[in-house]
Amino acid sequence: MAANPANRSICIVDDDAQVRGFLQEVLASVRLVTEEYSSGEDFMRRWRPGNTDCVLLDIRMPRITGPEVHDWLRKRNPEIPVIFLSGYADVPTAVRAMRLGAFDFLEKPFNVQHLIERVNAAMRLADERRAAATAPSAPDDGWQESLTPREQEILAAIILGKRNKVIAADLGISERTVETHRAHIMAKSGASNVIELVGMVAGRLSVISK
Repeated sequence: MAANPANRSICIVDDDAQVRGFLQEVLASVRLVTEEYSSGEDFMRRWRPGNTDCVLLDIRMPRITGPEVHDWLRKRNPEIPVIFLSGYADVPTAVRAMRLGAFDFLEKPFNVQHLIERVNAAMRLADERRAAATAPSAPDDGWQESLTPREQEILAAIILGKRNKVIAADLGISERTVETHRAHIMAKSGASNVIELVGMVAGRLSVISK
């Protein structure tokens, strides 16, 4: 179930006040609430977990950089999608960050429609992860033990919310091969969708940890 729009929040972390103001205006135009942070330190000091659906994070900031903030957030709330804001020269850094779990990156100057589309996609992913966290877990029937080593790798990437294209790049295989392995995983698990699959794995991990 989607979160109430009134309770949703998009965090903007950028040391450029004009960029923050532009992003706030664009997102306000589609009735999204934003929280603004003027630096990595400001975000790390003031931000509190709650209803954050997405973080828009500038890569190049003084003192604490965007990738450093991303690492800090991943250790605390890895389920929150992060979209990096990058200049042309920062694109390779943004691509590396995506391989470490970032949702996407947007290159400056921004295309407004693309910005809104990617934020909405990140919010949908946040909804899926919330649903998976609260979904009842299926009994452990040993299906994970039946996965091949490659399927285990791809399952781990799916749980992190990575897209097929990113998984393929990480593992050095084609996107079609990823799709084939993904279909095998879904068939072996019996899950009808990714939300259910994530819930099954999360449920098993909670049982093991007890």
